[in-house]
Amino acid sequence: MLRFVASTVRVVLFLFLLIPVLRVRGEATGERNNVCPTYDDYYTIKNNSKCWYDLGAEYIAPEIIHLLGYPVQTHRVVTPDGYILTVFRIPNDGHRNPKAKKHPVYLQHGLVATCNNFLALQKDSLAFVLWEAGYDVWLGNYRGTFYSEGHVNLTVRDQAFWDTSMDQVALIDIPAIFQTILSHTGADSQIIYIGHSLGTSFALMYGSEFPEESRRIVKMFVLLCPAYTLGNMISPYKVFAPYGNWIVDTVMDLKLQRIVSEAKELGRLITPVCLESPPLMRVCMQFYNLFYGAKADFGAEIVPVYFRQLPGGTSIKILNHAADLVLGNFRKYNYAPKINLQKYGSRKAPVFDISKIEVPTYIVYSTQDWATPEADARILYRNLHPRARHGIRKVDLPNFNHIDFVMGRHARKVVYDPLIQVINDAIN
Repeated sequence: MLRFVASTVRVVLFLFLLIPVLRVRGEATGERNNVCPTYDDYYTIKNNSKCWYDLGAEYIAPEIIHLLGYPVQTHRVVTPDGYILTVFRIPNDGHRNPKAKKHPVYLQHGLVATCNNFLALQKDSLAFVLWEAGYDVWLGNYRGTFYSEGHVNLTVRDQAFWDTSMDQVALIDIPAIFQTILSHTGADSQIIYIGHSLGTSFALMYGSEFPEESRRIVKMFVLLCPAYTLGNMISPYKVFAPYGNWIVDTVMDLKLQRIVSEAKELGRLITPVCLESPPLMRVCMQFYNLFYGAKADFGAEIVPVYFRQLPGGTSIKILNHAADLVLGNFRKYNYAPKINLQKYGSRKAPVFDISKIEVPTYIVYSTQDWATPEADARILYRNLHPRARHGIRKVDLPNFNHIDFVMGRHARKVVYDPLIQVINDAIN
């Protein structure tokens, strides 16, 4: 492992010496060009008339919302086990928008991300498209991500802080956030839940574990790039999935949880390299697209936005839990049989039974998605309770992969505008 790290460092240093360097990001002061339409344009970004300024490449979520002219509130949600989650609200009460509707919409991001994913396309972002359509928008950030690194007793430097899996997000964080939303919108307000990628897994886990509660307080589940069982995954992530337990044990033994989990630490390893020069920007995005899908709808202009927002941080156990989906399982976190017996009363981790979900569920997937492919989306739809099958839609474009659902140039036209119509029809 140490030999591999040393080799990686040597390769990075070599690239810095070999490739002409242009720093893409400078001091965050003033409105200067910070994104360009092509990688070559970044060489002359300062005085290039083709380049422009993008808020998403500089600011965090509440600043982006405010600077784009929308109202914003910040809510701190304290979970029963002490985690402090940050949730942003773009309130829509009818004073500013005559289209205001009764139902709040909750947006849940995926793996190693934050709610910034839903703000990445400025006013064409999903959060703002929903607000303009009249919805009260809530942006969630689960425990351990950039906006939710607080705890009443622990800090990110404590090993115990990172001892959390998808179970805690789905079964503790999501209910706590829902209660906060309902406390501000009215107990009779049903929530429309929209998740992307792993954000869809949390919805399915929550709905399976609390079928009666979810039927009462959730109007609709919208699953973009659904992550249920992922045995048909094409992404290279599939290669590493069988070694998840070994990786977790190694990280814990070396006490590296924070280094591989905290957003700031991950950013120090990745962002300076990937934004150092146009060639490195291109290489980094080509690498990431191996996981998302080789053919993408976004261009060079989104790269500084992408690396301002990602990686958003997450625990190594959540990564391992996600790997278990790739192995064809949709269950609670799988420990060693002896520990499973202590925690669950069984040597095997309990399965989440999605047939218990009766909340109307609408699925959108892409044929070019290598992370959550078409075959697995259709398996999920077939396994849902008949009353939960609200619809399934295929995006069949030659260049539209997993990450394009939140960062693609045509995401609004291809996904968001049709989705608004589906949601409007569902609540009327």
